[in-house]
Amino acid sequence: MNMPELLAPAGSFEGVRAAVQSGATAVYMGFGTFNARRGAKNFTKEEMRQAISYCRARGVKTNITFNILALDKERQDAINDIKFLNEAGADALIVQDLGVARLIKECAPDMPIHASTQMTIHTLDGAITAKELGFSRVVLSRECTLEQIKYITANAGIETEVFVHGALCMCYSGQCYLSAVIGQRSGNRGLCAQPCRLPYKYDGCKKQCYPLSLKDLSLAGWLEPIVNAGVSSLKIEGRMKRPEYAAIVTDIYARLLKEKRRPTVEEMKTLELVFSRDGFTDGYLTGKKGDNMFGTKTSIPLENVKHLYDEAAKRFAEGKEMPIVPVNMVCDITGSGISLTVTDLDGNTHTINDNEPIEQAKNKPTSSEQLEKNLKKTGGTPFDVKNIAINLPEGVIVPASRINAIRRQALENLLETRGKPPVRRWIEPKPIEKSKQNTQDMQFVAMVRTLEQAQTVKNSGISTIYAPLEVAAKAEGLIPVMPRVYRDDEQPSIEKLLETCKNNGIDSVMITNIGQVQLARKLNLKIHGDFGLNAYNSSCMNVLNYLGIERQVLSFEARLAQLRDLQKPMDTILTVYGYLPLMVFENCAIRRKTGECTCKKQTCYLTDRQGKKFALLPAFGCRNELLNSQPLYIADKINECKQVGAKYAMLRFTTEDKQKCSEICSLAQNSQSINSEFTRGLYYRGVE
Repeated sequence: MNMPELLAPAGSFEGVRAAVQSGATAVYMGFGTFNARRGAKNFTKEEMRQAISYCRARGVKTNITFNILALDKERQDAINDIKFLNEAGADALIVQDLGVARLIKECAPDMPIHASTQMTIHTLDGAITAKELGFSRVVLSRECTLEQIKYITANAGIETEVFVHGALCMCYSGQCYLSAVIGQRSGNRGLCAQPCRLPYKYDGCKKQCYPLSLKDLSLAGWLEPIVNAGVSSLKIEGRMKRPEYAAIVTDIYARLLKEKRRPTVEEMKTLELVFSRDGFTDGYLTGKKGDNMFGTKTSIPLENVKHLYDEAAKRFAEGKEMPIVPVNMVCDITGSGISLTVTDLDGNTHTINDNEPIEQAKNKPTSSEQLEKNLKKTGGTPFDVKNIAINLPEGVIVPASRINAIRRQALENLLETRGKPPVRRWIEPKPIEKSKQNTQDMQFVAMVRTLEQAQTVKNSGISTIYAPLEVAAKAEGLIPVMPRVYRDDEQPSIEKLLETCKNNGIDSVMITNIGQVQLARKLNLKIHGDFGLNAYNSSCMNVLNYLGIERQVLSFEARLAQLRDLQKPMDTILTVYGYLPLMVFENCAIRRKTGECTCKKQTCYLTDRQGKKFALLPAFGCRNELLNSQPLYIADKINECKQVGAKYAMLRFTTEDKQKCSEICSLAQNSQSINSEFTRGLYYRGVE
């Protein structure tokens, strides 16, 4: 079985050296504004070109993060960055945005693309859909268990990548809107402010706690089964951390992989010292969840780790090189001079000739052993001489200075050749046509959580009603909404419920993840797309249309003007009311409060430091959704909503009782204001 790559983070050129000289076989870096660590320093063009060349020369892959949602107005900037990275020789781009993925395949068809963990791929069907869209690798959600990883890797026909060390988010990546909605700093735009790390209070509790802050992940003790699962890449998180951190963590993981062993107590202690949150967790790998997964940052005095940092810094100091590139040499000595040919395993060859005559030895002639010793002096370069063939006449003297000179020149030339980018195609992409302005009247549709809400909405004159799959299967006329998250072993029950809905006369389903396209196709159901698909730009809309989506909820992270300018190849839905869903997570926060499963008995709330109350709702499979503290309401601005060009206006009902549902339906359909507190969301503010 092939050894997976060890993928280390690098936030600077120094960080690149730290990772490479510590044993990383691939690094990932951010460039420009289209990466999920926009707050990091990132790389200039020259630094990025140099970093890619440095890694390529040493046989280390470079994966560049291009993993945020992009606006239509940013399209040309994205094209410019893609073109630069294509020419510079990046090995792959890590992408979240379906529109950006299509753009890359259109203009840089030779550039591999990896599906970011921000795409929330956690099922076999999700990986299959990613492959259909041109991705060569999927970075699986951190919530996947070892069994899921094995199953997806064995059956998807696409490379898989898993996180093995670093920060864990409470929410499934790509599905968190908490930072965006409360502070305009969107995780989907690379500026998450990490409000999940702050303290909250459970309703009825006086004491603050950290119910959304997970410990850091460490799977150092699980490398053997993960390798045996067939994954292609093991990823260390931490582009925002200092180079010494990357060097220390990478070095330990590289040794564990090479020596095929578990970490020692001392190695685990070192990992904890350089960064942890109350120690580590093995995350969701074993399927076990609970309180022991939660923690906050451990404060370690600098003097306690300075010796580790200093030791690591020596390893990647400028000029330091690990011998990681194997080469073979052929040295021919004749009376008319010296010829040295150096060849790497990729077939790159350089020959240097020294045409000065070789003299006969007056005393002790040069031996083959002496020549071999001098040829193997590759210190200060990344080369490791594996085989040397020497043709040496008897009785000649070959000065070491001449051998050293041609060796240096040959290796310098080979290093330069190895660092050159490949020649790739570039096709200028077609411009996006401006969307036609459409101010058609909007029809109201609703999404509910209960049958009582559904009946109330229906009595209010709204006929198109979406409901959770489990609810829709109990009544006729409700369009089922797929769970935002479910595992492959839960899919049979999902399919059975969908078949029940179909037997009840329903011909459509609303999906929440690209992995659900396959099942909808299988059952021949018309596909509607919810907000979780992050319909944020025109290219993304066209990809969703290609996947067969006939009706799509627009992103609530965009401003109305941005949504107005989107191409709309299918019918679209604008959310005009509702407590926006901010997070969905695998680890039940409600159970943390009570110690038992009480999520269906009553609504649980988290209160932040400003006194805002966020509802925690149960989700399919004993998961949770966190709702915003105030409802979005914009139905009283119906004329401005019409400018967006959406065909439908969505009312999302979650915690509202029957009376509130009826009231909202009436006010919204008459374009009237509501009396209670509400927010306009991001429709006017947008995100940074």
